[in-house]
Amino acid sequence: MSIKSSRPSASKPVLPILFVDDEPTTHLIIKNHLKGWNVKSAYSAEEALDILNKHHILIVITDISMPGMDGITFLREIRKTRGIIQVIIVTASDRIDDLINAFEAGATDFLLKPFKKEDIEEALENIVSKINRWKATMKTLFEKRRRVNLENIFPLDD
Repeated sequence: MSIKSSRPSASKPVLPILFVDDEPTTHLIIKNHLKGWNVKSAYSAEEALDILNKHHILIVITDISMPGMDGITFLREIRKTRGIIQVIIVTASDRIDDLINAFEAGATDFLLKPFKKEDIEEALENIVSKINRWKATMKTLFEKRRRVNLENIFPLDD
């Protein structure tokens, strides 16, 4: 079963997304842009790490500039133990170093604020497609492994 990326339906789950930003206004914009998506919110990287410890989340959207732990440090923390999580960095900064640091730390995508609804949706659609390909590949690999294990238990006569 593939992961549905837009509006929820009874037959397919919507992949949860964690949005991290210290600005309440940006949370309102994201909730408006991503109506129908399953979005959890955190107002700091520390709060976000706590949420990641309690919930199965594969997509994080985070700001760079936040009090306490910044978005790049948060991304590095995610990469230490949860390498599969896809992280979109958002920022109002126009510093090229931020872009370079984000990708060096393992960002999946990078968006400048203010971003359009279409930009965030396109980034999420790309990630969901990637996750669906991973799932299909894992399913194929598990099936191959299962067949090999069965053949070891019950050898087929030629």
